[in-house]
Amino acid sequence: MKKLIKSSQIKRFKSINSIVYDNSHVLDAFGANPPWVYIPNRCKTDTIMFFHDYRKHDNNCFSLILHENTVEFKICDLTFRPAALCHPWEPVLESIHNYFLDLFGSSVEYRWITSSDIYLSRLPNPQPELFVPQLRNLSECRISFHKVADAKRVGNYFSSSPVFKHIDLHGVHLPVEYENELLAVREEYTPEKLFPPESKLYLAESVRIEQREMNAPAILNHFQGRQAIVKCVIFRSLHFIEFINRWKSGRAFQKLEFLQIEKIDANGLDFPQVLDRIGVKYIDATKTPPAHTLPKIHLEFHGDNPNTSPLISHAYIVRKSDNRVASVLIQGRWFKFGVWNKTEEEFLRMVE
Repeated sequence: MKKLIKSSQIKRFKSINSIVYDNSHVLDAFGANPPWVYIPNRCKTDTIMFFHDYRKHDNNCFSLILHENTVEFKICDLTFRPAALCHPWEPVLESIHNYFLDLFGSSVEYRWITSSDIYLSRLPNPQPELFVPQLRNLSECRISFHKVADAKRVGNYFSSSPVFKHIDLHGVHLPVEYENELLAVREEYTPEKLFPPESKLYLAESVRIEQREMNAPAILNHFQGRQAIVKCVIFRSLHFIEFINRWKSGRAFQKLEFLQIEKIDANGLDFPQVLDRIGVKYIDATKTPPAHTLPKIHLEFHGDNPNTSPLISHAYIVRKSDNRVASVLIQGRWFKFGVWNKTEEEFLRMVE
């Protein structure tokens, strides 16, 4: 049957680059946020199936055996898509995921999206669970949280999981908690404590991190991957200088290709004058610098722009250990850093 499906859907399968398991959407009538399985596309998502709480069970259902588990389904009246009737979801989700692994293998990427930051609900006080299942061969995850307990759970999840290809982490919790109706500072809730240097967060090839109301971006101290996009509230000149000096020395960020930092909820970066203090060199203002761009590790959907946004800057720095060049740009609220696989001499030959 699987061979028949594959042979009849060759063109369709070639257009699928990822399958997403998503339980970050609106809560249902029971206060749960059951997973939704779909294929992401540029204009709309292509729904494969839904999950419904077992309490919605009715007689209009049918059973299928998936990896030795019997799963009951029904066809949704509005979407005409199948819905698995089950609770808890994880055993059934695992069976469905294993079926996709058998069908697609490694030709597609498998992503998990979850959130405890859901405000729209039919319930007066929704308390959504941060659902993080252990599924084989997940290459990417996107997690949004706003509670300290969830941040701890995310940290434990990374510890017990293989290294991800891409991690999208949106954390908006405060490093404080209420104690006897008073705010109490918790030092153990800082990013460095929740995601220590040995965390697998920093081993991902690509990360996109938004951290509001938290301290300096810890990703700048420990990241060992290739591409990083960071949004943060606090980003001082000291953080910038330390990062540049560590890269120039060759002691850290050996694999880094591209870094973009956006300072949110602020007027902009206030330290363009520090460029001269870190040994920045400049291309002649009358000449056109080369544009730094490279293939993205993470693509949102089939047909997404495959390359990073062009970085064009007259400023650059040179790494001492191998004479490699990185373009540096500070503009408004943005700091961009792009590493060239070229020596300074080779880089300057590209200048027009």
